[in-house]
Amino acid sequence: MSFLSYVDPFIGVDGGGNVLCGPYLPYSLVRLGPDTVSPDLRQTNGYRSDLPIKHFSHTHVSGTGGGSRYGNIGIIPFTGPLCTNPGSFEKEAEEAAAGYYAVTLQPGGIRAELTVTPRVGVHRYTFPAGAPVNVLVDVGAVLQMAGMVPGPRHEEGTGACTGGYVEITSDREVVGRGDFRGGWGHNFPYSVFFSVRFDRPFVDSRVGNHYGVIPSTHADEAGCFATLHFGDIEQLNVRVGISYVSVAKARASVDRETARKGFDDIRKEAEHIWERALSRIRVEGGTDVQRTLFYTQFTRLICMPSDLGTDDEFPLWHSGVRHFTDFYTLWDSVRNANALLTLFDPAMEVDQLNCLLDIADHVGWLPDVWIQGHSGMIQGGSSADVLLCEAALKGLEGIDYGKALRHMRKNNEVESPNPYLYGRYLKDYRDLGYLTKNVRKNCVSRHLEYAYQDWCIGTLAGHLGYQDIAALYHESSKKVWNLWCDDLKCFAPREPDGSWVDPFDQDSCCDDSWNDRFFYEGTSRQWSFNVQHDFAGLIKRHGGPAAFLTHLDNFFDSGHYHSKETMLHIPWLYMYAGRPDRTAERVRQCMEKYFRPTRDGLSDNEDMGCQSAFYMCAAMGIYPIMGQDLYLIAPPVFDHVEVQLGQPDRTLIIEAPGASRDLRYIATATLDCAPLDRAWVRHNEIAHGATLRLQLAERPTRRGRDTPPPSPFA
Repeated sequence: MSFLSYVDPFIGVDGGGNVLCGPYLPYSLVRLGPDTVSPDLRQTNGYRSDLPIKHFSHTHVSGTGGGSRYGNIGIIPFTGPLCTNPGSFEKEAEEAAAGYYAVTLQPGGIRAELTVTPRVGVHRYTFPAGAPVNVLVDVGAVLQMAGMVPGPRHEEGTGACTGGYVEITSDREVVGRGDFRGGWGHNFPYSVFFSVRFDRPFVDSRVGNHYGVIPSTHADEAGCFATLHFGDIEQLNVRVGISYVSVAKARASVDRETARKGFDDIRKEAEHIWERALSRIRVEGGTDVQRTLFYTQFTRLICMPSDLGTDDEFPLWHSGVRHFTDFYTLWDSVRNANALLTLFDPAMEVDQLNCLLDIADHVGWLPDVWIQGHSGMIQGGSSADVLLCEAALKGLEGIDYGKALRHMRKNNEVESPNPYLYGRYLKDYRDLGYLTKNVRKNCVSRHLEYAYQDWCIGTLAGHLGYQDIAALYHESSKKVWNLWCDDLKCFAPREPDGSWVDPFDQDSCCDDSWNDRFFYEGTSRQWSFNVQHDFAGLIKRHGGPAAFLTHLDNFFDSGHYHSKETMLHIPWLYMYAGRPDRTAERVRQCMEKYFRPTRDGLSDNEDMGCQSAFYMCAAMGIYPIMGQDLYLIAPPVFDHVEVQLGQPDRTLIIEAPGASRDLRYIATATLDCAPLDRAWVRHNEIAHGATLRLQLAERPTRRGRDTPPPSPFA
């Protein structure tokens, strides 16, 4: 079977998804694609189906929220007289596949096709006969979202071009650099170097900047550009090398990755790369829609971060460690995406975690966000703490866990000079045992995450044999309950004197939920299920399993659940109250409601793989709990699943004969032919290869009710 036949890059490009329809490769530096005109554009992917195209740019993030970032080094072909502003183009006959995008630009009837290598954007333009052919290279291209000021002080802004240069070096090459700042996360500057090469010579050219055309072969300052005239030609091939270090590296990438290859050859290489990547998980059965959603989401899961190689495309230091950028952000991917990556590509997870440790060695703190050589806005503490604990529990080798523990402890023990970017708001948490509204925003949700990160620090310490440290941090993690309001049965804010904030509404937050005083991107009712280290304690505080089940049902039936990072685990919590059958029902409802094969088929930002991982794991019937070595089991939608576990001789097989919409309960299960009466497994039970066979049923069964998943403090 061809996995690529099930990939539809247009799913989720509109609405909340913010994903890319243009071509990229797994973890590639170049993510090429169409950018539409800016007025009313609120998509961080730079694209909207109902708006015309202004150019194709070479750097994008996929599935993110906040202010837009990147969209740099824009190129657009056009016909007619040579000019500096060809305007925008309506889209006709749009196509997209993994590693490929094509569109006919109107007016002009130009067929534009795009594909990529890891660091080169590859364009092929086909023109109508007799039309004078031109290309504009927009060095100052940057995505700007409507209603946002370019380049403000913090994360609320959008991108801005601050400078750059462009130079015509021959009749077949343009080189230069764009300087930018702004976008979500931080406002630190960055530069993008480029080499644009054409397979035909241009016969006339203009360069300029925001002041206008300059009578020269080079120009600098913000908004510089080159516009090139090729005469009457039928087809033009363009290769655009992109580098974060130098023009020399951009040129070298063009030579190394595209020399002596035609457009179709490069496209076929991209297809082969994607086929190999997607073959790590093979599914059979299900519907065409389910397979399309599964493999499309798979391409989003391994879109970011960008692989910069070892001492190659990272300009700030060389340390012999493979480096990545656009961890955008761990706060999202920690929920499930990293755990899924650990399952099918543990070597990649190890390399990414070692990158985080290398960053901490050089800047002093573990990042939660890492974009262009700088930490970005921390949304809830150091999610790297969770990932490093999980990696140790799952036995990932090649990580210095002693070093990891030292960096993790620093988050709890050393006051950060800038907790907006790294570390914690530590004073009240340390001295009072809870965060108060002295923290400028999101004090309660941060408190919940700090407490779980303390549990992860203690668990890693215990794993390494430091039992005194483990006990200290496990005790600290119990601070989570210091903000539990038993009267409301939820987490709530307290004043520095210990009194509860009054008035307080557990179902509301301010209009801008990023800056809510108490909770980040959600309400108290939604956040109050985030006690990953003590779900048993949460159930007890609700009055026991029966009361907790009622609470869960009310939560879903009243419309409080959304497909949001911090809520993705909630459908699985029925298991902790002894009802895996209710998890099966809710998970299937969420899959069908929040994931559709349409351009607006994602209800929320894809967010660095967490939405993709939710769908993929639910479809396979095995879901991770972040920071732990635990997977919860529910009925898959596929008859047969094979997950390569990082080595050719290790495969996880999940069999569910007859899986369908009607068969959504598990009647019996075996793990390697031995009866499995529980609805969960540990990582070490499957990591070396295993076969999980599920017999499905149309009606709920009692299987798994008497053995709920383990809760660490139970």
